Amino acid sequence: MKKFFLSFFLIVLLFFCFPQNAVKHRDPALLVAYNDADKLYNQAEKLLLQSENNESLIPLAEDKNRKALALFLDLIPKISKEGNDSLSFFSNLKAALIFHYFDSLPAAKQLYLRSLQYQDHLKIADSLFFKPALFTGSIYYSESNLDSATWYLKYAEQINDQYGGNLTESQRLYNIFGAIYYQTGNYSLAVKYFEKAIAVLSEKDPGEKSLLVNYKINTGLALMKLEQFDKARTIYEELLKENIYNNEVNHNLGFISLKENKFSESIQYFRKVNYTSDKKVVDLYLNMAMAFAGLEKKDSSELYVLKAKEENLKWYGHQANISNGLILKFQADELARQNQFSDAIVFYQEAIMQFSPGFRDTTTENNPDVFISTFSFINLFNTLAAKGDALEKLYHVQKETKKLEHALAAYRSAFRLADFVEKTYNSDEARLLLGKIKHNVHSRPIDISLELFELTKEKKYLEEAYYFDQQNKASVLTLNIQENELRSSNSIAKELFEKEASLKNAITKLSLKAVQLTDSSQLQSSISTLRDYEIQLGKLQEKMNEDPAYRNRYFASKIPGVKELQKKLDNSTALLSFHLSKEDLVVFVITGNQFEYYKTPLTINFFRIIDSFKLSLYGTVPGNRYNGMTISTVLYKSLITPLVPMMSNIERLIIIPDDELNYLPFEALADENGKYLVERYSIQYQYSTALLEKEDNSKKVKGILAFAPFTSKGFADSVGSGFSVLHASKDEIVDLRGKIFMDSGASKNNFLLSANHYGIIHLATHASVDNEIPLRSFIAFYPVSGSNPDAFKLYAQEIYNLKLDSTQLVILSACETGTGKLVKGEGLMSLSRAFAYAGCPDIITSLWKAEDKTTAFIIKRLHYYLEKSYSKDKALQFSKLDFLKNDAIDPGFKSPNYWAHLIFIGNYEAKHFSIGWWWIAIIIILVALIFLAKKRKSLPAGRQA
Repeated sequence: MKKFFLSFFLIVLLFFCFPQNAVKHRDPALLVAYNDADKLYNQAEKLLLQSENNESLIPLAEDKNRKALALFLDLIPKISKEGNDSLSFFSNLKAALIFHYFDSLPAAKQLYLRSLQYQDHLKIADSLFFKPALFTGSIYYSESNLDSATWYLKYAEQINDQYGGNLTESQRLYNIFGAIYYQTGNYSLAVKYFEKAIAVLSEKDPGEKSLLVNYKINTGLALMKLEQFDKARTIYEELLKENIYNNEVNHNLGFISLKENKFSESIQYFRKVNYTSDKKVVDLYLNMAMAFAGLEKKDSSELYVLKAKEENLKWYGHQANISNGLILKFQADELARQNQFSDAIVFYQEAIMQFSPGFRDTTTENNPDVFISTFSFINLFNTLAAKGDALEKLYHVQKETKKLEHALAAYRSAFRLADFVEKTYNSDEARLLLGKIKHNVHSRPIDISLELFELTKEKKYLEEAYYFDQQNKASVLTLNIQENELRSSNSIAKELFEKEASLKNAITKLSLKAVQLTDSSQLQSSISTLRDYEIQLGKLQEKMNEDPAYRNRYFASKIPGVKELQKKLDNSTALLSFHLSKEDLVVFVITGNQFEYYKTPLTINFFRIIDSFKLSLYGTVPGNRYNGMTISTVLYKSLITPLVPMMSNIERLIIIPDDELNYLPFEALADENGKYLVERYSIQYQYSTALLEKEDNSKKVKGILAFAPFTSKGFADSVGSGFSVLHASKDEIVDLRGKIFMDSGASKNNFLLSANHYGIIHLATHASVDNEIPLRSFIAFYPVSGSNPDAFKLYAQEIYNLKLDSTQLVILSACETGTGKLVKGEGLMSLSRAFAYAGCPDIITSLWKAEDKTTAFIIKRLHYYLEKSYSKDKALQFSKLDFLKNDAIDPGFKSPNYWAHLIFIGNYEAKHFSIGWWWIAIIIILVALIFLAKKRKSLPAGRQA
């Protein structure tokens, strides 16, 4: 610990050279005594600087520090009594620094706090309060007091920002923020802060190797949590050459091997570690225990668990701490693995109390429900979920329904925590990682809820199963859309929202530019600027979230209850929410007056059948015979047939798919008679019921904006790839009533200038999907000459930054705009998802590359029905039926691979209208009027009104 702080105070403090007129001279003897103490302090600092090359000077430096401390402590009450604020501030601060050097953290914190008390009435530069605020925050952090740590560190950050982020020791501020984000599970932001600390240190003091190595070690730790093991390993293998902190480096290399289940290799690394007088030995012994457990060496594992517990008690006493929580969870996991569930549950409960210091309830059926003081979010989530799993297994042994209820309560707490944490993160990257952690266990509470429903017949458990299902569907997208809606309605923070939009645009432009850079120095400069922008964006978003009114609305759940949903649905509509676990298919069926579910085990070939059907649709070469009918019928029997009895009088389906089902156009499923689902129902899709809103007609903007850049010719770039001509795209849009851009007029710039001024946007063009980096997917506009060869591409990352809240419908008549990389629990990272993020509630999109002419036919009919005020789902259904029934179309083009690619994702329109319905309404009114007129004539004269 002493070595860690050795370099902590080597740089001469700026404020040691404060001007003499900053001190109010009252008692000359006190000033003389202060100067004597200060002289000793400065001599100690000088000796510590020289000790870098001569360790024998350290004892002498420490002796002078002790003498200086004694003088400062003697002076402080006398100066305070006299009222000399300037002298009192510096005396308290320097005494605090000496205590800090000697690891006397409680005493140091007390004196730092005293020095900060002068911030309101001492007329000195704000920069002088930076270090006491920074060090106070760092001590609170070491005490696991996250709230207080964050408050003081934010104050230090505020001061640092006033001075352009260049104050001495600012690198330590970035490093400790990285550590906080690491502990709270925001690993992507932690990496950015650690890298910022490295950059600042390298610029200010490139010779400070020990701190540089320390910051790089921290970066590697965060990369490990992001499962970027190769990057982390590269960092650590390079650090071994520096021969500094080799214990920590070997420990972390061993941990990487442990995470990769290379247990023998991990032990080899761990045995190279020799911590002397360092609390990291606790984690080392725990990791050794884990590795031996992986090798099924129970005795060795238990031995290292005991060692870890002994060291934890030595370093932390009985104070709650993360290391102890991890030890207890590991013990609980091992007990559960041995089917000792009752004992495991007790250990899980103790671990929960370590991760959530504000929760001190040893009763195993109780769980935390307030998470503001929680310090280790991910560890707490995993422990609550593991406890729920153990309670469920104990139920199956004891058959006590209460155990199942307690299991559900544990999962309820875990997912309430996840919902809270997700809203504290400011990046999709961090939220998606959390979503991955949730997805690993999300099926368990659904299964438990359904089992409790079957046992008790209480509807609340079925509703809870539905709620867990929705909570794990597209939560990141839902949260982003919710944020955008709240920000657009919050006029108070308008300036902050504008800054946020500006930063997001700057990040997007620089990200896209960086991809094209070949010069390594320019690329590194762009990466550094990007990191700084992202840190600024995070700070800005945290500031926005401080508004209480905004926070209250932001943290409220948007998932509607079943009864609320039923009020939205008309009598002809059924909502089907699909859930896939490893073993089962579950479907929740909600109509205006029913709420039921269907559950069945998945066949061993279920996912292979989905892949085969997908291949028959997505991979069909034009002109080849469609071979998916048999598979389609098999899927119909699995996914639809069991639901038909629950859907009498239903004409419309709202489908919320799950995981691999996102790839399927349900319209193309066929029953045993070869009748497609689209012939029976209109179908629309939605990401989650949290996004299922009735259409708001009050915000409607009229008109159509259409683009078709490739009606006359295609385009080939310098590397031989390009885009073919789309002759039929002209036919799609030429007769539309609105603003139409074709060929050279259909430029990206014209789109950006015109977007959000029209009710419907229609893009009849090419698109490209990047499954490795979804943000690099793009929609093509008319290619323009210039220095930037990609200037005609509208990337998904750019679409996310658009504001399309005045647009009711986007029609993406471009290949593959509805597909992309599948993220379990979140859905497809598609271009259509980007438009939803940007604020457009309704999207008609394409799942695969389809034939140009058939697409044009369906889209033209779509506009025909939309003009007649049909709901969007019905308009698309009838357009496809017109295609199937049209005798002029070659029967070879009527297989689903030619027409089922277009799907509708979006809002729910409770009623749909056509000209026919209007005529029916008029006829009914006329009949009623005639009837009333005849009745009036038949009344006696005296009784006529």
